[in-house]
Amino acid sequence: MALIIAVAISFVLTYLIMAHNTAFNRPQDVVNDNANAVQNSTVQSLGDVYLPIRVIYHDDVTEKLVYNRKNNLMANLQKRLAKWNMTTIGVVQKLDMKAYLARLNQKNSIMMIYPDRITWRLFADTFKQPSKLSETDFAFDRLIATPKGNRLTITFLNDDNQTIRETTMAGNYTDLTSLVRSADFTAQCKYVALNNTTQLLFTKAFTMNPYSYLVSYTPDNEFVNNLMSGSETSNIESKSSGGDTQYISGSQKLIVPKNGHLVTYQSYGQKEVKTMTAKLENSFETLKNGGISLRNIRYFGYDDNTDTVSFRNYVEGFPVFQQTDKGAAQITPGDSTGLLEALFANSNLQVPVPSDQAAVSVIPTEQVIDQMVQRGFKRKRIERIQLGYRWQMDKETDQVVDLLPTYYVRYYGQWQSFGTWLKTDPDTVSDTSPADQTSASGESNDADQASANTNSTAMGVR
Repeated sequence: MALIIAVAISFVLTYLIMAHNTAFNRPQDVVNDNANAVQNSTVQSLGDVYLPIRVIYHDDVTEKLVYNRKNNLMANLQKRLAKWNMTTIGVVQKLDMKAYLARLNQKNSIMMIYPDRITWRLFADTFKQPSKLSETDFAFDRLIATPKGNRLTITFLNDDNQTIRETTMAGNYTDLTSLVRSADFTAQCKYVALNNTTQLLFTKAFTMNPYSYLVSYTPDNEFVNNLMSGSETSNIESKSSGGDTQYISGSQKLIVPKNGHLVTYQSYGQKEVKTMTAKLENSFETLKNGGISLRNIRYFGYDDNTDTVSFRNYVEGFPVFQQTDKGAAQITPGDSTGLLEALFANSNLQVPVPSDQAAVSVIPTEQVIDQMVQRGFKRKRIERIQLGYRWQMDKETDQVVDLLPTYYVRYYGQWQSFGTWLKTDPDTVSDTSPADQTSASGESNDADQASANTNSTAMGVR
């Protein structure tokens, strides 16, 4: 009963918030001419969705993941860095794994981490730097700020090929440390090599809070109105196919499944998008056009083989898994055939509701590996480990979802929760024999894309 009352109160608060935004906020299509402002509305900007999602601070003693629940730490760092000017980006340097890890774990540094590769031009746009500072639109996963006299050294790092590029920036390192030291959540960590890839390990146990969120469901007609607008929509055909509902208008099609929460939009005759920057930008425009709430949605990954860009909900810097088997949205902008395809979850996080769930103790990452090895899994086949939140519908109402801290492990090309792996017979798992990937809720347990996608090793939180 208490949960039902909380949900009712949350509905009222949500309505009041939306009414207030409508009455008093300026229109979202008005360009914000304050170059340093970061929008906090439900309609996020491209820069918000493509901001780094994690910050690691290493003083001269400990290395730790930091987060501020009261203030958006990454947005504040972005605003500060956007005020300072960079110099020309230096030449690319190739490092071996030992030297690369030394860079990742260096003392007196602040690291800002993207969940997957981003491009220089997109970064330059977000951080208000001239794109001409680099001759190439290089890709990278993270940047590190270190003090250099009264300036900063900024290092861009690419995990896939262990390359770095450096530049300097006018700015005070203590201005940045004052922000990260205000964090109210920390977790000690370090980077190691795990089967020829870089892996973040949490080195000590810590606690994470479970959360409960109010969930809204986007109706079919909203997707139709948002995605199929234009001259063709005057004659939209609706038909049923295999239990699914299809809306067709000219070269556009919207497929709404009978079961599940993943809506598919297809548009033919699109111009091929060739550069990674353009693919990321175009994917954001499609994401925004879908009309789903972007309050908690951030960039999650880019797949080279399919040119697919994926987005997920994030809570306190951790990604949410098992919302659907494609996350919150997965978009493939115009390919060589002229097809744009977008998959949207029609279930959306709204506002948190009171939860009586106790904080969860998170074990060190090395213990995850040790327990899997003890169970009979091969250490050399453990490819990546991620900590995130598991989407689990509340047992009392379908208007609330519980978000539970959970480790996910990629083993033999397959993503599953740590708990599911421990219940799996290691002898039944190979690169051609996927393990049972269905959870108790009936949703896929994969943490990146489909479990069969063996090319997604590099995707996800770094």
